[in-house]
Amino acid sequence: MNSKQFETAKMCLKVVTPINISDGIVLGAKDYLYDSRRQKVYFLNLHQWHMFIYKHVLLKKYESYLANFRDKQSLLEWLRMQGYDIDDVRTVITSEAQATVNLMDNEKKKTLNDINRHIQQPDGSLYVPGSSIKGVFRTAVLYKLLQKRQDIKSKYWRQIQGKISNNYLNPKRDFDGLAKDLESELLHTLRLKDDKERNISNKKAVCSAMRGLQVSDTYASRNMQTAILQKVDGGFDKFGKASPKKLPIFRECMLPEAELFFDVKIEKAVMNTIGINSVDDLLKATHSFFAAVTDLLQQAFEKEYQEAFQGVAAGNMFLGGNTGFLSKTLLAMLAPDKDTAKNTIKVLLDKSFKNHKHLLRDKVIAPRTLKCTNYNGKLMLMGVAEVRKV
Repeated sequence: MNSKQFETAKMCLKVVTPINISDGIVLGAKDYLYDSRRQKVYFLNLHQWHMFIYKHVLLKKYESYLANFRDKQSLLEWLRMQGYDIDDVRTVITSEAQATVNLMDNEKKKTLNDINRHIQQPDGSLYVPGSSIKGVFRTAVLYKLLQKRQDIKSKYWRQIQGKISNNYLNPKRDFDGLAKDLESELLHTLRLKDDKERNISNKKAVCSAMRGLQVSDTYASRNMQTAILQKVDGGFDKFGKASPKKLPIFRECMLPEAELFFDVKIEKAVMNTIGINSVDDLLKATHSFFAAVTDLLQQAFEKEYQEAFQGVAAGNMFLGGNTGFLSKTLLAMLAPDKDTAKNTIKVLLDKSFKNHKHLLRDKVIAPRTLKCTNYNGKLMLMGVAEVRKV
């Protein structure tokens, strides 16, 4: 491999604040074992769990439990009523997670809450997909390029304002389209070399300079522990004071200090067309974007939510669920100033979520919530990571 054409690097992703990347699997109260005394959640290999049920002649009782499920009894409580406990089913448990947060909301109901699992390998180990990391790199590069292209920023901002003023704005359709058009204009810098490439159906992928960046899935980790953490929206009351709200959404999260390893490969001639000549350039762009987003959040929230920002400066990217979505980020990039961005985003949110009163309540920033969780007795931002070369 010609080192002048390519740069490869082993990378470390360190978890700074809790991170969840969902695999789309949501476990209900009957799908996991919750031990409130040990403050643990135990995840099951369903095939082996069913074999345990069959082997111990519990099938009829288990079917009856499922058919007549009541809010008052968890799966572990049912198991104990049959004369068994956690130690008896160790062979069917794939992994476990801390659960210092109470998974049973006694005020409103007596059932356990659903859990959004973190994505995992077939062997049950947690990992971060390369596509998730590359997506953050892509957004960071877009941000870097936009800082130098006031003409593009102005053009797209006029389009947004035109749709809003004429009441033509369809938030999901228009902003998905906006993201794609912006990527095409800024990232599709490659010329098609031959007829084969010109005729390929997915020309955008061929033209994108991001084809010069390869990011592997994480393949090893250390200090890996997980916990079930509750979503907390950090907002303000009518007096402008902190008013965090716990939501009945629980996620399996990687915890601070965990480190995961992955590989990056850059084809220099390709990435050079978008101003990225090295892995160091990529990391600089990533940190610049992270700093811009963090600064925006701190200006709006830090006075009332100082605790949530402690240690955040050690990171250089937001990753995973509960960290915001691209359309709002793009608007903040394109807007001529922060107040204009706020006023436009709350119009967008008001059209998307009629009952949330964004036009009335989003006075400081839009949206008016800081995406957080509670861990170790502290309020923390979700999804902060540090990526560095090893």
